[in-house]
Amino acid sequence: MTDAHHFNVMTHVAAGALAIVVGLVPLLSRKGGALHRWSGRTTAGLGLIVITSATIADILFKPPAPLVAATLTAGYQYLSGLRTLSLTWRGPSLPDALLAVCGLSLALLVAIDMGEGNTSWTPAIGYSTIGFVVTLTLYDLSRHLWVGVWLRRVRPLDHGVKMIGFYFAMMSAGAGNLLREFQPLSQLAPSALGVAAMVVFVVWYSLHPLTKIPSPL
Repeated sequence: MTDAHHFNVMTHVAAGALAIVVGLVPLLSRKGGALHRWSGRTTAGLGLIVITSATIADILFKPPAPLVAATLTAGYQYLSGLRTLSLTWRGPSLPDALLAVCGLSLALLVAIDMGEGNTSWTPAIGYSTIGFVVTLTLYDLSRHLWVGVWLRRVRPLDHGVKMIGFYFAMMSAGAGNLLREFQPLSQLAPSALGVAAMVVFVVWYSLHPLTKIPSPL
C-alpha cells in the first residue's frame, strides 16, 4: 500500500468512525432544534471527508465495483439530502434534475462494469446497492411532476430519510470492511437497521405533523 493510499484510508476510517458516533445526535435529537442543527453540521462536515476520501480511492486505486456502488449510494444520499434543505419555499429545479441524472448515469456505469467483485464485496451486494440508487434517482426526478404536494407534505421527510440512509450506508460499508469474517451479516444488518429507521421516521413525523422538523443547516 502506498503512503498516499494509506493516508487516504486512515483519513477515511477516522472520519467515518467520528461521523457514525456524532451522527447519532442528529439522528436521535429533536428535529430542527439547536442540538440537531449543530450536530448535523458537524456530521455533514465529517461526511464530506468520508465521501471525498472514498471517491479518491475509487478513482485512483481501483477497488471492486460493489464497493464503488456503496460509495455512490452514500454520496448520492448525502448530496441530495443536504440539497433538500435549500428547497424550503421552492421545488426541485434544474440542479436537482442534473444531480439525479448524474447519479443514475454513474449507477448504470457501475452496473455495467460490476465484474466478479471479491469475497467481501460480491456482485449481489453491488447490484442491490445500485438498484437502491436507481430507485432513489427516479424518485428525485419524479418530484418535478408533483412539486406542490412534495413541498407541502414530503420535503421535510425527504431530508430526514436520505440522511438516515447516508448514516447507515456509512455504517454498513464500515462494518463490511472491518468485520469481514462476519459477512454478509456485517453489511446486511446495518442496512436492515437503516430501512427500519427510515420507516419509523416517516411514520412518526406523518403522525405528528406539528413536530418541528429539520430546518436548513
